[in-house]
Amino acid sequence: MSEGDSFLSVVRGRRSVRRFRTTPVDKERILRLIEAAEWAPSAGNRQDWFFSVVTSPNVKRRMAEAVARRWKAIVDANRTSGSIEEVERYVAHFDDFAEAPAVILVSARRPDAFQQHLLGNDASATFGAICSAAMAAQNLMLAAHVMGLGSCCMTGALAAREELGEIAELGPKREIVCLIAVGWRDEAPPAPNRKPASEIARFWT
Repeated sequence: MSEGDSFLSVVRGRRSVRRFRTTPVDKERILRLIEAAEWAPSAGNRQDWFFSVVTSPNVKRRMAEAVARRWKAIVDANRTSGSIEEVERYVAHFDDFAEAPAVILVSARRPDAFQQHLLGNDASATFGAICSAAMAAQNLMLAAHVMGLGSCCMTGALAAREELGEIAELGPKREIVCLIAVGWRDEAPPAPNRKPASEIARFWT
């Protein structure tokens, strides 16, 4: 098998795992995951990402409560909407991260005042910190898969982004890009269907 095929095998084998054993993940392994993450490309090589690792049951509980509280307010404010029942089914899982042995909050530095003034609504996309943090998150999850760990990238919790940032003491200059639940797998999800590459690509020649 060529190196390219070997890499594709890793990519295709990774799964989003939401059920974990209670066995803790040791700090050394988590640091190896973060080392893999920091080798992702970053805009201007600024490496504007930060990784807040939460293993404390109490802190995870506070985070989950913040997410549940925020989504309850959103659902209650939209009770008359015809599609709110479908939303509620998803909301019930947005705080599942608290069941994982470790939760990693991946955050990025916000554009500064000058960049906001210069670029307005385009500042965040042009600055590239969020894109960089997302690429780092992918590296981290692929490394977790290779190490025999399960992981799941979660964004539903970001409805409570501000409160989660306060709990993690990130300060106003950082914003959370995603939460990654990490642990020893207690499930083996089947491979999801993927669209053929020919359906999601266009070539301009």
